[in-house]
Amino acid sequence: MSENIPGSSRALEIQVPCIVFLVTTPAFVAIRLWSRVKSKSGLGWDDWTILASSMFAVIVMALMLGSCAYGFGQHIANLTAPNKLMTLKLFFVSQAFYKLTMNMTKMSILLLYLRIFIQRWFRITCYALLVIITFYMVAAFFASIIQCTPVARAWNKTIPGSCINITTNWYANAGFSIATDIIILTLPMYPLYKSKIVLKRKIALMGVFALGAFVAVTSILRMRTLDFSSTSPDTTYDIASSVWTMLEENVAITCACLPMMWMPLARLFPSFFSVDHGTDSYGSSATRNSGLKVTSQPRSDWNPLHAQPDTKGSIGMNQISNSQTRPSEDSTGLILPSSQGDEAQYQNATGITKVTEYHVSYSKRKIAVGANRSLD
Repeated sequence: MSENIPGSSRALEIQVPCIVFLVTTPAFVAIRLWSRVKSKSGLGWDDWTILASSMFAVIVMALMLGSCAYGFGQHIANLTAPNKLMTLKLFFVSQAFYKLTMNMTKMSILLLYLRIFIQRWFRITCYALLVIITFYMVAAFFASIIQCTPVARAWNKTIPGSCINITTNWYANAGFSIATDIIILTLPMYPLYKSKIVLKRKIALMGVFALGAFVAVTSILRMRTLDFSSTSPDTTYDIASSVWTMLEENVAITCACLPMMWMPLARLFPSFFSVDHGTDSYGSSATRNSGLKVTSQPRSDWNPLHAQPDTKGSIGMNQISNSQTRPSEDSTGLILPSSQGDEAQYQNATGITKVTEYHVSYSKRKIAVGANRSLD
C-alpha cells in the first residue's frame, strides 16, 4: 500500500508460493476428479472432501495475498493504523480456514482408505480416526475464531479483553497434525506389505502412499518456527510460520491426490504402474483356479439359458459370450485381497483390482445363477 512507510518487505515469500499453488493445487484436484470419472469408478466422499479442502486452501491463499496487499511482510511500525488492522484481520480469518483445510485433507485420505482396504481392524481404525479428526477440526475452528474475548481483540490489541495463549494453541495444533500425519502415513503399509501383488507394483503403491511423509516433514519444519512467529512483536514481518503454512496445506492436498492418479502415473511410469491389457492382466492363477473369466461388472445382456455345459459338466465362460469386456481400471489402482485364501487366488495380480466372480450351476430342469462379489 502506498500509504505505508517504504521499507524492506518479505511479501514475496508469501506471494510466490500462493501464486504457484493457486495453479498447481486446483490442477492436481482436477486431474484426480478426471481420473475418477474416466475410470468410471465414481466420485466418492473422499473426492468431495478433498474438493472442499482445496477450496478452503484457495481461500487461505487469497486471504494471505490480500493481507500482503495491505502490508503483510513489512515491518509493523511502517504500516498505517487502518492497514495494520486490515492486515491482521485477514491473517486472523486465514487461520480458521487453515484448520479446516488441513483436517479435511486428512479426512479425505481416511475415506479413500475405506474405499480400498477391507480388513475389519483397518476400517475400525479409520472410522475412529475420522471421528477424532472431525471433532478436533470443529473444536480447532471455533477455538481459532474465539481465541480472544471480544473477538476483535485478536487483530486489535488496544481493545480491552483477554486472549488464550497463542503459542500453546499453535503448538497443540501442530502436535496433533504431526501425530495424525504419521498414523495415517503408516496405516496402509502393513496391508500393502502383506498383499500378494507383484513386488515392483507393491513397491510403487507403498511409495505413492509414503509420499505423505512430505506433509509430516513440512509440519515439523513449520512447528520449529511457531515460537518465534507467535511471540515476535513484529508480527507482520516475521512470517516464517506463514510461509510454511502455505507449503504444508498445499503439499498435503497434492499428496492426497496422488494415489488416485494411477492412470496418469501409468503413462509416465508404465513399468511400475500400468496394467498389461494384452494378457490376462488380473492374474492367470485366478483364472486357472476359479475357471472363470473375471469381469468388473455383471453383463446385462447375458442370458443363462443360452449357456451350454462343456464336456466336463461345467459351464465355460467362453461359451457364454464371445466378447468379454476387460475390467474397468479404477483410478486408485487395485483393491487389495480380503483374506488369505483370496490372496493365494490372486497372487499374480498386477495392481489393485475390484473383482466380481460368477458361480454358475445347472440342472436338467432349470439353471440357477448366483453372483458372489468379493473385493480383492
